[in-house]
Amino acid sequence: MTNRSSEPILYMKTDEFGGVDFEGQHVPCAFGGEPGNLTAFVLISGVCQIIGIPVEGEIDRIRSNHLLADGLFTISFPTLDEKGKAARKDAPAISLQRLHTWLALIPPEIVTGDAMRQKLVNTQQHFTDVVYAYFGRRMLPAELRAEDAPYIDEKRSKFYEMLEGASRFDDRLSSVEGEISDLRGRVNQLSITISAGEGKDNIDADKQEQLKAMIDILGNRYEQKHGKGTRGEMIKDLKAQHNFRYYNSVSNKSWPALVRDCVYRFNQMNPKKGPLPQVFRIALQSIEQGKLL
Repeated sequence: MTNRSSEPILYMKTDEFGGVDFEGQHVPCAFGGEPGNLTAFVLISGVCQIIGIPVEGEIDRIRSNHLLADGLFTISFPTLDEKGKAARKDAPAISLQRLHTWLALIPPEIVTGDAMRQKLVNTQQHFTDVVYAYFGRRMLPAELRAEDAPYIDEKRSKFYEMLEGASRFDDRLSSVEGEISDLRGRVNQLSITISAGEGKDNIDADKQEQLKAMIDILGNRYEQKHGKGTRGEMIKDLKAQHNFRYYNSVSNKSWPALVRDCVYRFNQMNPKKGPLPQVFRIALQSIEQGKLL
């Protein structure tokens, strides 16, 4: 068996940096990866400091876990030297794809603060609820679920419905597109909110989520028409047309034209002229509301 903890941590080169908001505090992150798998890489020491756990122990835990090891990288983060001049410092970071799995595997007993320990426990329980709702409930007999349904509160019932719908995504793509956009907002509330330098002149977090959902739907439609793996062509063209690289770099000034373009592209790929997905309608409403201000 390979001893992953003895292997060197892979180095990733990037010049794109920002931050994430974790428990109300700023944690540096980098952006990079391969085309088709671009993501954020969060500074591990920053998360550990906020939670109150040893950094070295967590790096060893990540390196030795087969679920986490492929998300660990060394990144040269910008910093200041002793003279206050710009410099770089190598530090371990974990990809956003593996961040929540790492949080789910941290033993609560090593957290020094009572309040933070309870927050971690609550978050980990929420993770298990999501996994059960996505994978587990669909395994129950239909009769048992029907019998239990009247006793489930409305909020939890909708939560189950959205995640069960998402788990059947491959089987019924067109009918769950709206549910997926709603689900993304729910999942993003688990623990982390990305805030990579949002400025006053750029669109807010709600519009960023709307844009992510619209592009996801457009990408799925594009792949249906042109083949699997082709969505990158459409997304690259859309970003080039409206001069943005990341969702939070879209200016408020360019938002109306971008929304209209997304709607136009959806209609072009939907010749039957079916109903416009809810997220597109919400984005259009934001434009109309903006005219009244």
